[in-house]
Amino acid sequence: MGEITLEDKKAELKEKGILLTIQRSAVLNFLHDNIYHPTAEEIYQSLRGIYPALSRATVYNTLDLFKQHGLIQEVTIERAKAHYDYKTEPHHHFLCHCCGRIYDVDVKKVPVEQEGRLDDHKIDEVWLYMRGTCATCLQERDDAGTP
Repeated sequence: MGEITLEDKKAELKEKGILLTIQRSAVLNFLHDNIYHPTAEEIYQSLRGIYPALSRATVYNTLDLFKQHGLIQEVTIERAKAHYDYKTEPHHHFLCHCCGRIYDVDVKKVPVEQEGRLDDHKIDEVWLYMRGTCATCLQERDDAGTP
């Protein structure tokens, strides 16, 4: 299955009868272009210079609307801090404790047995979060000569 394009998501909104306003389009475009899983505040701060009339409430309401309709997913890898992910197909995440960025990771095998079961439990979803130091921060640390 191929990646869902930005145009596909915009068409899906239209099919559901949701008006694609300039602000909603800006938020969706931002999420598409920024794969580091930004927070609502990061989205707001990045877009408010381009769209001066954009409010925090509009960003939060837009994210909630997109989430309700399955266009994005909320990633809560950090306590009390939601991040937003353009990719909605099942995948896992890595949080760098140095720079705070969240990366998608490809984990080929998750310990779920046949038909979504593990130890006689029915598994509906698997969310795997990893924490550590990203390759960029490790390289910066190596370049600086710090352990």
